[in-house]
Amino acid sequence: MDLGILLIFRIGLLALMWLFILSIVRVLRKDLGAAAGPAVVQNRPSLPKLGAKGSVRLLKVIDGPLTGSHMDISTLQELTLGRSQDADFVVGDDYASGRHSRLFKRGSDWYIEDLASRNGTYVMGMRIEQPEKVQVGSDIKIGRTTVRLEP
Repeated sequence: MDLGILLIFRIGLLALMWLFILSIVRVLRKDLGAAAGPAVVQNRPSLPKLGAKGSVRLLKVIDGPLTGSHMDISTLQELTLGRSQDADFVVGDDYASGRHSRLFKRGSDWYIEDLASRNGTYVMGMRIEQPEKVQVGSDIKIGRTTVRLEP
């Protein structure tokens, strides 16, 4: 009889542990969904059609430690963005990697690629895993800094 009670106690304890784990997973999922949901909607302004307002000429910091900084990229084919002084465009952000991402040109189109950064690169609120095409008006988030491509 004692073995039967001990077995029931063990099964009950195991069931309680699983309920606890499932409740933690549910709360984490809810928190992640709430954090990503509004940010995606709020950071998606309507973009002009490709080539509608000319080609990309400037890369400008619109939010972050160096707000207002800009760089003429019309004559470049490639540049790196990051915290390091070796980066072509320094963002001055502690949450950015030294060489965080690479902006490069293929034909007349610009692409952004994450360089295995710890915090990721976001285009229009979505984390990118491979090179993504960007255009005039595209917001690129690197750490806490947001840069925008402008005509």
